[in-house]
Amino acid sequence: MPAAWRSSLTLLTLSTILTAQTYSAPAGIRPALRRSGASILPGGRIIAPLGDQYVTGPGAFGLAVSSSGKTAVTSNGGPGRNSLTVLDRDKNGRWQARQLMARSLDMLDEFEDADWRSVFMGLAFSSEHAVFASEGNSGKISLFDWNADRRRVIDLNQGGFDDSYTGDLALDAERGILYAVDQANFRVAVIETKSRQILTSVKVGRLPFALALSPDRQKLYVTNVGMFQYQSIPGADPKQARTTGLSFPAFGFPSAEASAGAERQTAKGVVQVPGLGDPNVRESNSVCVIDVSNPAAAKVETFIRTGLPFGENSQGGSSPSGVVAAADNIFVSNASNDSITVIDGKTNTVAAEIPIRIPGMEPLRGVLPIGMAYHEKSGWLLVAEAGINAVGVIDTRERRVLGHLPMAWFPTRVAIDHDTIFVANAKGHGRGPNAPGGPPGALLPSHLRQGSLSVFPLPKAEDLPQQTAFVLEANGFHPSTTALPPLPSGIRHVILIVKENRTYDEVFGDLQSASNGAAMGSPEIARLGTRGYVDGKGKRFSLKDVNVTPNHHAIARRWTFSDNFYADSDVSVDGHHWLVGAYPNAWTESSLMAAYSDQKKDFRLGAAPGRLLFAGSDSSVHPEEQTEGGTIWHHLTRHGVSFYNFGEGFELAGVDEGKDLEPTGARFLTNVPMPDPLYRHTSRQYPGFNMNIPDQYRASQFIREMDEKYVKGGEEMPRFLFMHLPNDHMAKERPEDGYPYEESFVADNDYALGRILEYLSGTKWWNETAVFITEDDAQGGVDHIDAQRTVLLCAGPWCRKDYVSHVNTSFPGLLKTIFRLLDVPALNLFDAAASDLSDCLASRPDPVPYKAVDVDLRIFDPAAAKESRSGVPGPRMDAPRDK
Repeated sequence: MPAAWRSSLTLLTLSTILTAQTYSAPAGIRPALRRSGASILPGGRIIAPLGDQYVTGPGAFGLAVSSSGKTAVTSNGGPGRNSLTVLDRDKNGRWQARQLMARSLDMLDEFEDADWRSVFMGLAFSSEHAVFASEGNSGKISLFDWNADRRRVIDLNQGGFDDSYTGDLALDAERGILYAVDQANFRVAVIETKSRQILTSVKVGRLPFALALSPDRQKLYVTNVGMFQYQSIPGADPKQARTTGLSFPAFGFPSAEASAGAERQTAKGVVQVPGLGDPNVRESNSVCVIDVSNPAAAKVETFIRTGLPFGENSQGGSSPSGVVAAADNIFVSNASNDSITVIDGKTNTVAAEIPIRIPGMEPLRGVLPIGMAYHEKSGWLLVAEAGINAVGVIDTRERRVLGHLPMAWFPTRVAIDHDTIFVANAKGHGRGPNAPGGPPGALLPSHLRQGSLSVFPLPKAEDLPQQTAFVLEANGFHPSTTALPPLPSGIRHVILIVKENRTYDEVFGDLQSASNGAAMGSPEIARLGTRGYVDGKGKRFSLKDVNVTPNHHAIARRWTFSDNFYADSDVSVDGHHWLVGAYPNAWTESSLMAAYSDQKKDFRLGAAPGRLLFAGSDSSVHPEEQTEGGTIWHHLTRHGVSFYNFGEGFELAGVDEGKDLEPTGARFLTNVPMPDPLYRHTSRQYPGFNMNIPDQYRASQFIREMDEKYVKGGEEMPRFLFMHLPNDHMAKERPEDGYPYEESFVADNDYALGRILEYLSGTKWWNETAVFITEDDAQGGVDHIDAQRTVLLCAGPWCRKDYVSHVNTSFPGLLKTIFRLLDVPALNLFDAAASDLSDCLASRPDPVPYKAVDVDLRIFDPAAAKESRSGVPGPRMDAPRDK
């Protein structure tokens, strides 16, 4: 039997064993609740972090502790306004936190060159009251002295380098040398701190991420989370994207074309798209070892690949996201593999791999180890386990996991001072409700994102079993003695429709009840409901008490909606990752936080190769973001489940989404690929995200292609269909195109949804179909329960009538339900342990067809919006200026 078959058979066998167990989130029907102690997260998991908790700015991805242990600092990279949080002791010896806030566009008309507006993950103490902090997109490093209220700057954009992006830092205080990652230029800069001059630069691997200096300061270790060095399409010009770009990604990965390259057509002619080469070269998913015995002449010693290579046992790279150097060993966290690679510091070889596994769920990944710290006295390695909101405790002598300590949401970094532990948590305690007071026109989201810093003494070994038991329970990792409710056997086809950015309350806050009881809604903030509000912004009459979403409400009344369903995402980037089973890794999370803050993380064509994978708000999954188990596309393919995709998965880094780009709505300027199973089963006639294209166009294209392929063409209807229907994102009004208000785009989306349901209910497959409808995130509106509560509808003959589900669940729970309906096992820890939506489904079908409800023509005119617009370009997905 071939090795690949053996590996797949083993995975299938283990997954089948796992499905015999029943797991669910511990919250049950309790809604999300943000508190300073124990909190209920969106999706039903629980957090109750160990120790004392201090609020930081959002996105705490950097952490440093002074040599005296009297001061700790986190760098908070977004979303929103960037900051440093300084934790030091008052005169009574108690910790106190203060915030150093960067400049913000909320305060300024525009930035000046001298303005401090950003931080990224790199921090290093220069003195008790001063730190070096990387700035990310500016390519600079700032030296902050908060006692003197002074900032001095080191600019990496010199010596032939441009477009730098400063990342992690490591300081050799004795020699006065600062080492700085430049993610964009794939290098480490060596800086003399006294003169603030760059002594040299060392080329490292792809997308360098984390740094560690050996205790003797003779070697520097750099992790590389990249897989490929991407290239632009020959002749690609962002100013002429329509004619010089490709209308669809060049190829799927992995494939022979992706490896070697391929000829493709642009409007200007045939071009030879360069191939990607080998995903497992030494610069990919590895550690670069640099000899810094003479810092001014630093040189690469070797590269050491860590974790599983891309191939038969892993659909992604290892994503080495953290590194710490002890006296003899170097420890590297492999985020995709849930493992720690141990490197022998003397021989530069891999000495061991330490797996981090959840008992009873060993085949599945999702622990997501990132930052680490080594406690020399005990020999313990403390690992930030972002995926399970914990810190893992590993005995490095026995090379095994001893247990887990409960943390806040998404811990990223760990630091140790003697026996005191500091942990940075990027998402803190969650966001909670974000509904401000005021008239309906003012109902826009307030910014409630915060991180946190946990401080606690090193626990005793005898305390670990109790702490570990809590972590397992809080994540839903204890199997239940009660079996999951059976699903109706009559459902053969599942359709998932994903929309954009809406909260539950702004659409369904006016749904006060269903046949099974009350719903948790706030009608006064249902600005997009049946008694909605359309804002003329002083250009035309505003409209009150109008039905903006008649089809959404008709579907909810006819079938099932949830009042306790949440987006796991902050924004569209992580939303579209979660919805295809690719839980965001450290690279994705840190990048999107920067991209959605004042600093940005810009894609640029040019000499800096890393910039070609700076996706900004572009939301699709890149090879560097594929997990060990892959996406739902890999998962369904493995299990022989047919699928077809309309509009998802090709909003890749650098995509142009301008005007007149039908049918895909995009132009691609680089050789960044799609996942190959998705590439082979995606419509070339249906647009992705592009606000220049009406959802009426998308609905018509969907109906046309369904008719051509399946109704008239005789092809077998796939078991799973995915559709992106994005125009409830909203954009600037265009009255000449049928959109007199921003809310007109929601009405466009609503009517398109109604047309699609009407069409589906008239096909021969309707009696075997379940349709799920949700958003990619909830960032565009407000909600009185939680800022991440969003829309979830279940429609079709097998869905309960006039029913509201109260189960606290989220995207993994939705995927779990879909997998169960398709008879597919769990993909990762998140969907395995989630609560599903089985209560939405009925035991008997009611195949009555659906009739679309007409739109209010005062809000939106479908006749004027049948084709794409021909005016100025529309907004990019989630661009802050368009909110």
